[in-house]
Amino acid sequence: MVLDCEEADRWLRQARYTLESVRSDYDGGFYSWACFKANQAAEYSLKAVLRAGGVESFGHDLMGLWRRAKSLCPGLEDLRDCIALLNKMYVPTRYPDAWPGGATPFENYTRRDAEEALECSVRVYRAVEECLGEECEGA
Repeated sequence: MVLDCEEADRWLRQARYTLESVRSDYDGGFYSWACFKANQAAEYSLKAVLRAGGVESFGHDLMGLWRRAKSLCPGLEDLRDCIALLNKMYVPTRYPDAWPGGATPFENYTRRDAEEALECSVRVYRAVEECLGEECEGA
């Protein structure tokens, strides 16, 4: 597989930065933002694989990105449940009109939600980092 390792590194650096922001929001009790940013960090990680491999990487559907990325990084195969969890955290974590009855996102996300999202996002990041590390080592 021919990889654009510089492009992969660029996307992984953004994923790493975003994961730090997730941790900050988690520690501060901003759970809806932590969940959204966990979604974003996973998206950046998946796009690192796809961009590196020259595969289409547009959009925000993590399941679609994951389906394409796992063909390049088999280590992602076992992360389907994490991808499904994180995929649900794109719109409703941010928009009040995604919730019925006058609720807001920040009222509907808990510490446990943020913890699960962070754990999943870290798992995706590490799987991608391992896969690309093997391919890009010495590149």
